[in-house]
Amino acid sequence: MKKRNLLVFLMGFMSLLIGINKVSAAEMSFLVQADIPTNQVDKSQSYFDLRMKPGQAQDLTVEMRNDTKDDVTVEVLPNTAITNDNGIVEYNNTTKKRDSSLKVGFKDIATADKEVTIPAKSTKLLKIHVQMPKNEYTGTILGGVYFTEKTSAETNKTQKGSQIVNRYAYVIGVKLTENDQVVNPALKLNSVKADQVNYRNVVTANIQNTESAILTDLSIKGQIYRQGQKEVLYQATRKNLRMAPNSNFDYGISLNNKAFKPGKYTFKGVAKSKDKTWRFEKDFEIKGETASKYNKKAVSLEKDNTWIYILIGVIIFVLLLIVILVLMRKLKKARDVD
Repeated sequence: MKKRNLLVFLMGFMSLLIGINKVSAAEMSFLVQADIPTNQVDKSQSYFDLRMKPGQAQDLTVEMRNDTKDDVTVEVLPNTAITNDNGIVEYNNTTKKRDSSLKVGFKDIATADKEVTIPAKSTKLLKIHVQMPKNEYTGTILGGVYFTEKTSAETNKTQKGSQIVNRYAYVIGVKLTENDQVVNPALKLNSVKADQVNYRNVVTANIQNTESAILTDLSIKGQIYRQGQKEVLYQATRKNLRMAPNSNFDYGISLNNKAFKPGKYTFKGVAKSKDKTWRFEKDFEIKGETASKYNKKAVSLEKDNTWIYILIGVIIFVLLLIVILVLMRKLKKARDVD
């Protein structure tokens, strides 16, 4: 009988993890495990790492187990891997717009039952059907099968007033290749703009991996300048990032709770991964209405007191001028008396 690793944290592979509550198997409402087939490339892994052929159809089997005394309904969703804005590969995102460079996503070629009910104290097998493209595909198709417990309408109603909602979830990663041809990742800077994250002002640079290759050990340093000037206004450095094939994310540079100021700026960035280096530079403009919109919504924003200092300076200047004029007038009167 094949050895099967019980997946308590089934986040694909390559040290990519999804935040799931750390609880014992006894507390879980269901468990899943991948049935590793014979065309597995790395048999030491518990996710699907498969060598496929053009046009090949294959059913991937996942064992779903329910050790509780009640039936459990699980929602199943095959997803294409994306890169989130923290530079982490995700398999459970269904809202991010499809990357413009993506030709074949895992979601395009994988189908499965949307819901599976596992009877109490029993096991059920789920088939995920994969249909490879007819033409040969060079590179990596990366995705995952996302499992979440379906809660009842009554449970949902009760949980709405609760601060903590436990909804158990797993991901089994799927990596598909057809050959050993090496595809090198390629990074591209698409756009730079003023933005907000959690009501804090940031400048975001959209960086895209345009090739069907997984990018690991990525570090990015970004700097913001006034256009035509050398002084660095804001900067950020992030390391140990990863990118899914044919994906993009917004690299954020915080303004450190400072307000946006309208004007023309320049973004300069350097990205490194192993022996590869990419350099970016792009001009962008922050318009007055954009700055005002974000500044009004920003929290913990440092107030710009420049106008107060200018006003104080003007008042001091006027007072000094009045004092000088008064002294000059008194001096003139004294001379006239003499």
